[in-house]
Amino acid sequence: MRVLVAAIIGLAALSEAVAQPYPNRPIKMVVRFAPGCADVMARLVGDQITAALGQPVVIENRPGGAGGTVGTKFVTTADPDGYTLTLASPGPITVAPAVNKALDYDPLKQLVPVAMIAQTPFVVTINPGVPAKTVAEFVAYAKTNPGKVNYASPGFGTSSHLFGELIKQRTGIEIVHVPYRGATPAIADLLAGQVQMFIDNLRNVQSFIQAGRLRALAVTSEKRHPEMPQLPTMAEAGVPGVVGFYWNGVLAPAGTPQPVIDRLNTVINDGLRTREGQASITRLGMESRLGSPQDFAKLIAQEHQYWAAVARAANF
Repeated sequence: MRVLVAAIIGLAALSEAVAQPYPNRPIKMVVRFAPGCADVMARLVGDQITAALGQPVVIENRPGGAGGTVGTKFVTTADPDGYTLTLASPGPITVAPAVNKALDYDPLKQLVPVAMIAQTPFVVTINPGVPAKTVAEFVAYAKTNPGKVNYASPGFGTSSHLFGELIKQRTGIEIVHVPYRGATPAIADLLAGQVQMFIDNLRNVQSFIQAGRLRALAVTSEKRHPEMPQLPTMAEAGVPGVVGFYWNGVLAPAGTPQPVIDRLNTVINDGLRTREGQASITRLGMESRLGSPQDFAKLIAQEHQYWAAVARAANF
C-alpha cells in the first residue's frame, strides 16, 4: 500500500509538472562570444520575452573561438524544451558548414528557427594609410602589390573571411588572409596598420569610420544603407555579386515543440515591432527584419547555398 501511495503521489506530481504552462522557469539565451555587442541584442530580445511571459531570460556567454561554433554546438545538444535558445548570426550557421567538413553539428538539422530579428550590411574598410579612396583604387593598389596586402577576419570560416575570398574571386587580386580570435583584435590591428583591409558588419566599425580612423569603401547590401548613404554598394563600386548581410535571429534545438516556437515568435515580433523596439534596433546600427520561423528558415537555406558556392570556388 505504501508503494502504491508513493507511486500515485509521484504520478500526480509528474502530471502537474507536465500541465504547467510554458514557461515556468528561467530561459537561457546562449551567446557564442565573449561579452560585447552581441549581448546587447540578446538582452533586447530577452526583455521582450520576459515582459510577455513573466520569466527571466539569462544571457550565457559561451566563447571558445572557432567562429562561434563551440557555443552553437552546445545549443544543438541542449534539451529541446524551449528553455535553451541562442542568438544566432551567419558565421556558425550558414558559413561554417560551407567551409568545414569536420564540423561536428548540422545547423540545418539540429537547430530550428524561432525568429529573425535584424540585419546590417558588411562594410569594406581599409586603414587610412592605404593610398585608395574607392574600391577601384584599392583593387588597382592590390594588383600592383600582389601578396603584400593583408586582410583581417575574426577567424577562418567567418563571414568576413569568405567576403574577402569572394572579392578576390570577383576582382582577381592577390591579398593574404590573416585570421584573428574575434573582431576586436582584428580591428585593433587594422587601426594600427598591421593589416590593410577588414570586412565587418556596420555596427562594429561605424564609430571608427565616423571618427576618421578607418576608411570605408563600400557596403555589401543591394541598396545604399540609410545610416551611411555616401557609401556605394559593391555593385555600384564596380564589383557585382558581392552581396550579404550580418544578421541576428533566435534559434532553438531541433525538436522544440512547435507551439513553444510559435509563442516565442509572436512575443518577439510583437515586442520589437513597437516604436521602442524599432528604435532599439536602429540604435544598434541594424535594420529590423522581423518575420515568421518559415521566413528565417528560407534565409538560412539560401545563405547556406550561397556560401557553399563561394567555398567551392576558393577550394576550401
